[in-house]
Amino acid sequence: MAKTDAIITMRVTNEFKARLEAEAQKERRSVSNLIFKVMEEYLDQQEDQP
Repeated sequence: MAKTDAIITMRVTNEFKARLEAEAQKERRSVSNLIFKVMEEYLDQQEDQP
């Protein structure tokens, strides 16, 4: 992953944050890295659609 130079802030529920943290821990990633990975995969999929 390339070094980032932009920050995005968002609010989530405590339950959602706990789910993100649990999944990140399973994958041995930071929460930020997990979110980046998921969003990158989503955007790649969207760009591949006609």
